[in-house]
Formats: sequence, C-alpha cells, structure tokens
Amino acid sequence: MVAEWVVRCKASEEAIAFCDLIAEQTACLFAVRDAELFVLAVHEAIVNAVKAVRRLGLSEGTILLFFSITDDEVTVAVEDDGDGIPKEMFKQLGRKTLSDVLLAESGRGLLLIHEIMDMTAVVERADGRRTLVMKMQRAQQRPF
Repeated sequence: MVAEWVVRCKASEEAIAFCDLIAEQTACLFAVRDAELFVLAVHEAIVNAVKAVRRLGLSEGTILLFFSITDDEVTVAVEDDGDGIPKEMFKQLGRKTLSDVLLAESGRGLLLIHEIMDMTAVVERADGRRTLVMKMQRAQQRPF
C-alpha cells in the first residue's frame, strides 16, 4: 500500500465538484494509465451516488469515497446513503454497450464506468448496503 484515505461529504452539487478535484489530483499524483477517463469514471460514480440519495429524499444523506493506492493500481470505492445500485443493472453491464444506451434517459453512467475502468464490482456489505468498487492501473512511466 502506498496511500489510503476516506472522503465523506454531504450528497450535494458541492460534493460532486469537490470529489472531481480529488479525483483529478489523485490521477495526476499517482499517475493512472488514463487520467481524464479516471476522473470521468469517478465523476459518474459520484453523480450516481448523489442521485441515489436524492431519490430517497434524504436531505442529510452522505457519500463516502475510499481511495487505496498500491504500486500497481488505484482503487476507488463509492458508497452512499441511497438505495444502491440495482443488482439487475450491474448484471446487464456485460451484455450492453454504450451505443445500446446512448439515447436512454438513464443507465449510461454505470456502463461508462465499467468500460473505462480496468475492474468494476459491486460489493454487498453485511448491512445490505452496496459499494461500487473500481480500479485503474497506474501508468508505467511515473513522474516520481
């Protein structure tokens, strides 16, 4: 392990902007293989988390981001106080492409994350909450 940290924010537009900044700095400092796509994937996960909290009408709902960096990869886990990612939606990821959902009202974000990141998974905790875990390899050439 090179570094680990947790960020907890109220689920809001401000949290999306804040988490975008953290993702940008993480991508740059720890040299992921594609910084722009990494930031986009984290952004989509945060937007989905904020929407999930809002769907339940939770004015004080929060989102949590867990970052873990090793010599080889950067892992980000996103959890929220919302209703979680429906299991069926995650199961469909291997069967749909971006062109299948391009004009759909929703459903693009998770598919985009799945396409961008090297690994995605939904981990169900003992309390029934689900956490989206995503990983991206670090670049071979690093500034440090």
